[in-house]
Amino acid sequence: MKVIGMAGGVIALAGIAAWLGLAHGCEKPGEHGIIAGRVTIASELASKVRPTDVLFVIVRRPQGMPRPIAVKRIDRPQFPVSFELTNEDVMVEGSELRGMVNVLARLDKDGQAGPPQPGDLEGQFEKNPTLVGSKEVEITIDKAY
Repeated sequence: MKVIGMAGGVIALAGIAAWLGLAHGCEKPGEHGIIAGRVTIASELASKVRPTDVLFVIVRRPQGMPRPIAVKRIDRPQFPVSFELTNEDVMVEGSELRGMVNVLARLDKDGQAGPPQPGDLEGQFEKNPTLVGSKEVEITIDKAY
């Protein structure tokens, strides 16, 4: 009975580690440190897009600090926009994309990274959280601030 309890504890810890991105081997083979997909804009918000807008594709951990793990900046986006984030897009040197993450896109009016401001537009991947290695991340920008 004690062995079963220990096994359950080990499985639970492994699950938590994978969720937090601490365990390697969670990603698809050959897909380590990559998230890719496409960003579209909802038709009712398309008229709000300006040539000076900047698109940020943001990757965060599902739990914990809202600080991004990685960000891709795309100037003058033409929708739909394809994107790919890799370990070269991480915010903290020595960090890497791994484990479970949330992916969102923000069309920023002033081009400055940071919290959303009035006028900014945003959308999230419907299947958040997802594993790093996903290459079919479809995000529709459908929220206005």
